Amino acid sequence: LPGIGPKTASRLTFFLLKAPAETSLALAHALEALPTETSYCPECFNITLAGEEKCDICSSPTRDEGLICVVEEPLDVLAIERTGAFQEG
Repeated sequence: LPGIGPKTASRLTFFLLKAPAETSLALAHALEALPTETSYCPECFNITLAGEEKCDICSSPTRDEGLICVVEEPLDVLAIERTGAFQEG
């Protein structure tokens, strides 16, 4: 996986080996469900729940539809949202 080097991969592996079986099974189920339970927002291409008309940002009543923030990847949206630097409306 991008961003996960050998050291982190080893840590994750050992964590899962020590954890109860339910932990590994829950992770496996979440990964298996990812393609069917998520989709891309048709307006901004942010990741959203499957079946949702728009993502939380685009469906926000306080969103200024005339203001956009261009990012390369959906992960960048999370980073910008965490900073609070890009204010709506």
